[in-house]
Amino acid sequence: MKEAYVLKELLENDERIIRLKKDEKEMENSEEVMRLSYAFSCAQNEYNDILKHFKTDSDEAKKYQRKLYEAKKNLDSHPLVKKYLQSYQEVRLVYNKIQDEIFKPFIAHECKEKR
Repeated sequence: MKEAYVLKELLENDERIIRLKKDEKEMENSEEVMRLSYAFSCAQNEYNDILKHFKTDSDEAKKYQRKLYEAKKNLDSHPLVKKYLQSYQEVRLVYNKIQDEIFKPFIAHECKEKR
């Protein structure tokens, strides 16, 4: 049990996780990112609405799909979003390693017992 607290403390003090939290806060506090995120959300809703009336290969759906693509591209290409996604990728690798090293043996063992 003590090891779990040590791991928790190590993760809380890991520079990659600290950087991710900082980058996330910067991104969330950016009005420009909020505007791009809202435009993306609106484009998603418009595309989903158009699919209720037209097939995905229709000209109407393609028009809104292109709009959705552009909104997503604009959001993902913002420097703060790019910085956050890079930090997120690094932290995800840390958590994947923890998953593989610590928890994977338990998952494999549990699956064998269910058979």
